[in-house]
This record gives sequence, C-alpha cells and structure tokens, in this order.
Amino acid sequence: MIIYLRILSSEVDNFVNEMAIDDSMSFADLHSFIQNTLNYDATQMASFVITDSQWNKETEITLFDMADDDSDNIKVMQDTLLADHLFEEGQRMLYVFDFFSERAFFIEVIQTAKGQLEQPNSYRLEGEAPEQIKISDFSEDISKPAIDQFDDEFDGTLDSMKFNELDDLDTDLNLDDLADQY
Repeated sequence: MIIYLRILSSEVDNFVNEMAIDDSMSFADLHSFIQNTLNYDATQMASFVITDSQWNKETEITLFDMADDDSDNIKVMQDTLLADHLFEEGQRMLYVFDFFSERAFFIEVIQTAKGQLEQPNSYRLEGEAPEQIKISDFSEDISKPAIDQFDDEFDGTLDSMKFNELDDLDTDLNLDDLADQY
C-alpha cells in the first residue's frame, strides 16, 4: 500500500512537504528520506511520535533503543514498519528532528492507495524547511564567560594562580569525615 503524507512546520508557515512512501518500508527509511529531502544531517537524534487526532502521544519510535524497560510504547525505527502504525487517512504523528530544542514537524496521512513504490517520492516541496540545529552550532565559546563568573566567586584569585601552585593548596581532606557530615 502507498501512504501519502503531508509534513508541516509550526515555525515556517509556507513550508509544505508532501510525499508518497510504501508501507512496507521502515520508519528508519522514512527518517532517512525526510533528512535527505530537507538536506538535514541524518546522524542527529530524531524520533517519530504516533499521536491521536488531538496530537496526544501514543507511541514513540526512536532512532536508537533508548528504553530503560520493555515498554510497548517505545519502538525502534529500524525494526518498525510503516504498515504497523500508518494505515488510514487522517492518522497523525510528530517527527522530532531536533532533540535538543524539542522541535518537530507535524505529519498527517492524507491518503492511502493500493500499489507499491520502490522508492519514496517527494511530489510537493514548498517553502524553506526550518533550519536543523547542528552540534557544531553549540560550539560557540561559552567557556570564557563561565570562567569569568567562576573567577568572580574567588575575587580574581584564579587569574594570579599558576598551575604549579596547585600543589600548595591544602588538600588534606578526609573523605570519611566529609561523608559523616551528610
């Protein structure tokens, strides 16, 4: 069966991506296709969240097995077929493409049809997809302000301290005595 999906963003009003994909494919295949279509980095964490008609979470399908238990509500993309969860018009899910900022696309099944597709097909792509946060975006220098703030706590003594002076610090701390205090 062929599943037709519409993907929308709450961040970019004019963004629409409509695609067709065979229900025999896995959620990992859908993830890869979305990532490639939007020129995103497919190595980033992502998950699908199957929802009810009001967008309330029912089942999560993660890129990797992150469950602490054998929960039936958490599946792995590679092991989960689209046919297991998407089989009728109007079904909804979220695609969390930015785990760190909890940003997601809204996806709805707009149609199903008999037949098969060898490869997914994006037949409508309008507007610009929201920018994907990349790990490199977090590499800005936040250490200097943090060090300055930490140094302020010690009245500037860290600036005058040299690493070879660390041996002069009083480190006769008895961990057993410290543990007894708590």
